[in-house]
Amino acid sequence: MASASPALAPASGERVALVRSARSAGLRSHGPSLVVFLVGCALSAAAFLVLKARTQDRQRAAFNAESGMVVANLRASFELPLEVLAAATALFAASDTVTRAEFARFVRPALERYPGIRALEYVPVVQGSERERYEREAQADGLTGFGFRQLTASGAMVPSAGADEYLPIYFMEPSHPLVLGFDCLSEPVRKAAAERARSRLTAASSERLRLFEDPPSVYSIAVFQPVFDDTTPRTRSSVRGLTVEVFRVRSLAERAIEEGQRRRIEIALLDLDADADKRVLFESEAPVAEADPAFRMEAALRFADRNWSIVLTPGAHAYAGDAGAAWLVLLSGVGMSGLLGFGLSAVKTIRRLRGQVREAQQFGQYTLLERLGEGGMGVVYKARHALLRRPTAIKLLAGQDHDPARVARFEREVQLTSELTHPNTIAIYDYGRTPAGVFYYAMEHIDGVTLEQLVQSAGPLPAARVSHFIQQAASALHEAHGLGLIHRDIKPANLMLCRRGGIPDFVKVMDFGLVKDLAAGASGGAPAITRSTEINLLGTPSYLAPEAIAKPSEVDARVDLYALGAVAYYLLVGQPVFTGESIVEVCGHHLHTPPVPPSERTHHPVPPALERLILRCLEKDPTDRFPSMEALLHALRELTGVGHWSTEDASAWWRERGDALIQSLRDERQLALAKTAGMRAAQVS
Repeated sequence: MASASPALAPASGERVALVRSARSAGLRSHGPSLVVFLVGCALSAAAFLVLKARTQDRQRAAFNAESGMVVANLRASFELPLEVLAAATALFAASDTVTRAEFARFVRPALERYPGIRALEYVPVVQGSERERYEREAQADGLTGFGFRQLTASGAMVPSAGADEYLPIYFMEPSHPLVLGFDCLSEPVRKAAAERARSRLTAASSERLRLFEDPPSVYSIAVFQPVFDDTTPRTRSSVRGLTVEVFRVRSLAERAIEEGQRRRIEIALLDLDADADKRVLFESEAPVAEADPAFRMEAALRFADRNWSIVLTPGAHAYAGDAGAAWLVLLSGVGMSGLLGFGLSAVKTIRRLRGQVREAQQFGQYTLLERLGEGGMGVVYKARHALLRRPTAIKLLAGQDHDPARVARFEREVQLTSELTHPNTIAIYDYGRTPAGVFYYAMEHIDGVTLEQLVQSAGPLPAARVSHFIQQAASALHEAHGLGLIHRDIKPANLMLCRRGGIPDFVKVMDFGLVKDLAAGASGGAPAITRSTEINLLGTPSYLAPEAIAKPSEVDARVDLYALGAVAYYLLVGQPVFTGESIVEVCGHHLHTPPVPPSERTHHPVPPALERLILRCLEKDPTDRFPSMEALLHALRELTGVGHWSTEDASAWWRERGDALIQSLRDERQLALAKTAGMRAAQVS
C-alpha cells in the first residue's frame, strides 16, 4: 500500500494535538448550555427533594391537624357529662328529701341534651337494718316489686343476700325495672369504683363494664360522685350516698368524631389503669398497633380518677404518599434549562409560605373575632381556635408599657386560676405571648350576663334566687381557699350567669386577676407582686373589706366573705352597700359606717335569716364574720324562710327574658364598637 504524502498526513503527535484542540473548542462553544443543564438538573433534584419532603410534611400536618381536632372533641365529649354529674350531686347535697319526681325533672333536660349518657342514678348508703324501710318506701312510690338485688355467677338477678351494708340503685333516669334495686356492692367493677369514691372523697370512674342489655363488644363506664352529710366533717363515714352516671363509651366517642374524619383516622381509647386484657374501651374498625410511628399520635385523657389514652393512626391509604409531581419535576427539569427560574421561584414561594405559617403560629392557633370588654388588668376578645370548636375568649394585658409588675400579676392570674377545677370557676385553656411580647391567655367563653347587668336590667332579685347564686359562688371560692388562693375582686361584674350542661342559672366566677396565693406568700417563694407602688389599692371600692383598705398586704380569705356579702346585698337591694362621691368617701364608709339592713332599703321582702347572714359577712372585724367559706356554705344551706328557686323557675326566666337580655347586650356592644370605629376614622381623616 502506498504511503500517504507528508503534506496530507500529519504525524501522530500532531493528530493528538488536533483532537485536544477540537474538544476544547467544543467545550467552550457548549459551555453555557452545559452550565444551564447542570444547574437545571441540580435545581430539579433540589426541587424534587423539597417537594417530596413537603408532600410528606403536608400529609403529616393534615394527620396531626385532624387528629388534634378529634382529641379535642373527645376530651370535650367526656368532660361535659362530668359537669352534669356534678350538678346532680349538688341537687342531693342541697337536700336529703329529694323525691323521684324532682330528680326526674332535674336530670331530664341534661339527658336530652347529651344522648350519650345512658342513665343518671342515685345510690344511697343503706345499712342492713334499714333495708326493709327503703324497700317499703320505694314500693309506696309506685315501684311494684322493688327489692335489693344482686347478680349470680350465671348472670341471673336474684334478691340480695343479707349484708351489713348495701349500695342499691334507688333513683334512676331513664328508669329501668331490672336495674332499680341492684346492689352495686354485689358487682366487683362497680364496687371498686364506689369504694374509691367513698375513700378518696371525690369522683371515681369504673373500669369498662357491660350493661345488661348490651352485647359483649359494647363497653360502658360508671362514674360515682360522693354526696356528703355536711353536718359532720367530710370523711368516708359522712358519705350518705353517691350519684352515678352511666354512659356507653362508643356512643360518646362516635359523636365526637365526624364521619369524614372516621374514614381517614382510626381511633382507640385505652384505660391505662386497667389490666392489659381490659384496657380497650373503644376501637374503630381497623387496628391501630401496626401503623407507621411517624403517623401515630397518642394523647393523655384524665377522666375522673383514671388515666386514659387516646391513640390515633391513619385509615387505610388515607395519607398515602404521592411523589408523582416530584418525579415529574425531576424528569422534566433534566431537559429544560428554563427550569432554573421555576426552581428559584418555587424555593422562594416555599420559604414565604413557611414564613407565613411561622408568623401565624406565633400567636398560637387563635383568631380574634370580637372585642367583649375591658377591665383594669386587660382586654377580652371572643376568639376562634383553628382546630377546636369550643367557645373561647382571649384576654390580653392592657396598655402598651408592659410594666413588669403588671405582666407578673397577669401571668400569675393564669397560673393560679389554672389550678382550679370547680365547675363554677372559669376554665383556663392556654396562655402565651404575641410576637410583640403581649401576654395573653385563652379561657372558656361564657355566653351569658353578669349579675351586675342582670340587676341593672331586672332590678332587685328574689331572696331565693340570691341565695341560689351566692351558694354557687361560695362553692367555687371554697375550692380556691382550700388551695390557698383568695380572689380579692369579687363583685357582680365578675360573676357571670349562663346555662351550662343543660342547667339554667349557672354561675361562673371570673377574673382572678388580683388573686393572692396565701401558701406562696407564707413560704416566701413568690414575689409580693401586689405591693406595687403604682397600685396601692387593689379591688373594686364598693366591695372592698375594711382590712383590704387599711392593710391590703395582710388580707386573708375573709375579704372574699365580705365581698360576697356585699354582692348579696346588691342583688337584694339593687344598690351597693355604700355609695359616695369619691373613692375615698366609699372607703371611709367601709371602714367606719355600719351598713343599713337590706330590708330598710328595698320594698321587696327580705327574709330575716338571710339578712342576718349578709350582715355577718359585712362585719368590720374579720373575726366577727364566718370563719371560712365552708362555714358560710353550711349556713346558706341551713337558711329557713328563704324559699326555693327551682329549675323550672330558672328555665322560665331564661325563656321569657334571659335570651332577649343577652341579645340586647350584644347589640349594645356592637353599637359601641361601631361608634368607636367611626370616631377613630374621623380622627385619621
